[in-house]
Amino acid sequence: MPGTPPESIAIHRRPFTVAGASWQRSFSSGNYIVQNNQGASRHIAVTGANGFIGRQLCVHLSDRQHQVRAIVRAQGAQPVKVKQVVQDLAALAPDSRVFEGCDVVIHLAGRAHVLHDDVADPLAEFRKVNVELTRHLIADAARCGVKRFVFVSSIGVNGNASAAHPFTEKDAAAPHDLYAISKHEAEQMIGELIPGSEMQFVIVRPTLVFGPDAPGNFALLLKLATKSLPLPFGRIPARRSLLSIWNLVDFLHVCATHPAAAGETFLVSDEQSLTLGDIFRHIGTGMGKSQHIWPIPAAVVRAVATLCGKRQMYAKLTAQLLVDTTKARTMLGWRAPYDSSAALERAGREYISGKMNETSI
Repeated sequence: MPGTPPESIAIHRRPFTVAGASWQRSFSSGNYIVQNNQGASRHIAVTGANGFIGRQLCVHLSDRQHQVRAIVRAQGAQPVKVKQVVQDLAALAPDSRVFEGCDVVIHLAGRAHVLHDDVADPLAEFRKVNVELTRHLIADAARCGVKRFVFVSSIGVNGNASAAHPFTEKDAAAPHDLYAISKHEAEQMIGELIPGSEMQFVIVRPTLVFGPDAPGNFALLLKLATKSLPLPFGRIPARRSLLSIWNLVDFLHVCATHPAAAGETFLVSDEQSLTLGDIFRHIGTGMGKSQHIWPIPAAVVRAVATLCGKRQMYAKLTAQLLVDTTKARTMLGWRAPYDSSAALERAGREYISGKMNETSI
């Protein structure tokens, strides 16, 4: 962050290896492939482990036989094999060693978008959590000899709309809101630390992450889809690259273990892009509820959203935002396990199932 010198870190170099696995480079393609990966295991710490992404990530890593340390503010529902460590990260001592014995840290904890932010200085609050806390955690990881630190940033660092072409990792940063500004500053801080560090860093910028338990705007879409009301999105042509929670946790696992990920920044999304009408149709299919998408002109919808005080939400959901994931596919050989349509249907199905279970309790 401008005006803030990077905290010095000294780390004993340890080769990044995966027990029980070997990585072989294909000289024709430059890609790495895994061979004999049965029994591969790392000790991976996850911050923000009780959050929407963190819970799914801990399950995913545990299912793949990794030793998972969930850093949480309070005990939560985690797989039996996951070790929960209750720690208020905001109250870390200067010489803390939260990550002792860990090989990898995946940093999810942070201050997310706040719909109605009433703090006096919102940017200062974002910086306090998303920049300075990240700095302290990196220093902790360095003291503990962690080999790799995976920082989950945001596609908002690129911007809020991809006008001329899909976003790539080579695009100049253009953060569009306070949250994205703080994530960009955290990335810059990491960039300042890299030359003096032997710890490996990976930065991941996901697009809008969706799933049955997603917060924010996607939660509102799920709730709206249950009502089967006429929806005026039939003539909104903008397409968006989304990212299912199941694809994201799979990608984070790759970033935590793949040799070629070290020192890189990756944009990640599902392989398909969809219109808002498409999104509702797929969610509705999963819910077993027909979605009535009316062909209302976009200008009319925008005017109504403005009158209802939802202009910002409308702009966010209807802006074209496309992502080129060529780098992740070619460098890491990653392919999204789910396509967007199947994942949206699953999200709708599990959302309805969860609501039915809540009703029956």
